[in-house]
This record gives sequence, structure tokens and C-alpha cells, in this order.
Amino acid sequence: MNSIIDIIANQHTLLNDLKRLIEAEKVALIAQSADELLTLATDKAKLLDEIKAVDVRLSEHPDSGKLSSDPKLQKLVEITKQVLAQCKTLNAQNATLIEHSMASINRFSQALQASRNASSLTYDGKGKTSTISTLGNNLKA
Repeated sequence: MNSIIDIIANQHTLLNDLKRLIEAEKVALIAQSADELLTLATDKAKLLDEIKAVDVRLSEHPDSGKLSSDPKLQKLVEITKQVLAQCKTLNAQNATLIEHSMASINRFSQALQASRNASSLTYDGKGKTSTISTLGNNLKA
């Protein structure tokens, strides 16, 4: 079994990798690069699985009790927690970007629907616009 210091160092490295990935995700969101976002999402999921596995290894390590009593380990844990907090902050910023992008896409979609056939524009139960393509197609004058 690896030493607890090696496990913490590995976790720190993985979290730094996650931070870089989240920063790349922000760039892809701003550039609206769907292909890049899909690749990054896959990489992010794999990295999060690795981080979770290391976390389990750390909690099951025989020396895990020293994490709160050994000053050297406490310092390593604190530095790693700081990187985790940065990841959470960056991820929250990306979530806001995603929400804004989705709202913009929704407004654009509604505008396209309205311009496609204004006479068939209707509203659903949630107040969103939609077009009914069969509206008026059965009229015989």
C-alpha cells in the first residue's frame, strides 16, 4: 500500500488536472465549441472517478487518522482542499455560463419558430412558444 503522503500528493495532482480541465471547459463554453465540450465532459467524468477512487483509498488507509493530528499531513491536506475549493468555484462559474448559453439558445429557438410561420405560433402550458406545423394545412377554400 502506498504511503499516505503519496496518496495525498496523487490527489493534489488529480485536482490540479481537474482545475486545468475546468479552465479549458470555460474556454470551450465561451467559444461555443460543442465537440470540445463533449471531449472535456468525458475527460472530466473520468477524472472525477479517479479522484473519488483516491479519496476512498485515502479514507481506508491505516494512517488516515494521522490526517488530523500530524502537522505535515494537515498542511498537505489544507493545500489540497484549497485546490478543491478553486475547482468548485470555477465549476460554478461554468455552470452559470451554461445556464446563460441555454437561455440564449432557447430565445434564439423561439425567434426562429416565430419567424418560420408567425400564423401558426402558439404557446404551451409553460408559456414557451411553439409552432404547430399542421395548423391550417387542412383548410379547403
